[in-house]
Amino acid sequence: MNYTKFLALLLIVFTTWSCELGTSSSSSTTSGNSITDSSTKPTSTVTPKTGKMDNWTCVPGKQVGRITANFSHEDLVKMFGEENVKKSDIGLGEGETAKGTIVFQGAKDELIIQYQEGEEYKKIKSVKIRNEGTNWKTAEGITVGTTLEQLLEMNGKGFSFAGFEWDYAGKVTSWENGKINKGLDAFLTPTNDEAVFPDLLGDKVFSTDHEKAKAAGLKVASFIINF
Repeated sequence: MNYTKFLALLLIVFTTWSCELGTSSSSSTTSGNSITDSSTKPTSTVTPKTGKMDNWTCVPGKQVGRITANFSHEDLVKMFGEENVKKSDIGLGEGETAKGTIVFQGAKDELIIQYQEGEEYKKIKSVKIRNEGTNWKTAEGITVGTTLEQLLEMNGKGFSFAGFEWDYAGKVTSWENGKINKGLDAFLTPTNDEAVFPDLLGDKVFSTDHEKAKAAGLKVASFIINF
C-alpha cells in the first residue's frame, strides 16, 4: 500500500514538473519570437568609419576631399571600402535619372555622385552633399546649414535664386560675379515657411535683396561640386 501511494505521489510530482517545464518552454519561445521579429524592431543603421579621413574640403573643378574628376566607381571602392560604396540611379529632377554612385548612403557624410555622359562609373561630373551635420564644406566654408547672411558675407554681395515649390526649388541661379566659386551649385530652403508664401514661389528668379528672402530664414539645404 505504501509502495502504491509512493508511486502515485511520484506520478503527480512528475506530471506537475512536466507541465511547468512545458509552460516555461512555451513562454520562452514566445518571448524569443517577439524579440527576433524584425517587424517590431527598428532598422539598425551603421555609422561608416571615417576616422582615416583627413580632407573634407570641396573645391569645384578640383576636388571633394581627395576625390577628383578622374575617379571611377572602383577608385571610390578602394578609397572608402565596398560596404560604403553603392551603385544607384541618381534623380536629376523632372523625372529624369542617371547612373551614379552613393558613398556613405544615409549617413551625415553621404556623397551622391553623377558621372559624365558616356563615362558612367568612369569619370565624375558632380558630387552632391545634402545631409545636416556633414563634415564636407567648401573652401569658403559653405556647408549644409550655412545661412543666407553667411552666404552674403562670403560672396561679398547679393545673388539670385529660384522660387520654391517645384523641382529646382531654391537653386542659386547666379552668384552675380561674387567671391563664391561659380562651379558651386547650392539649393536653399526656408526655415520660416510663412514668409515664402506667396511671394517666393514657382519657376521664377528672385534676388536675395527681396524683403521676403531674409524673413524666410534661408539656409543651404544641399550643394553640388561640379567638375
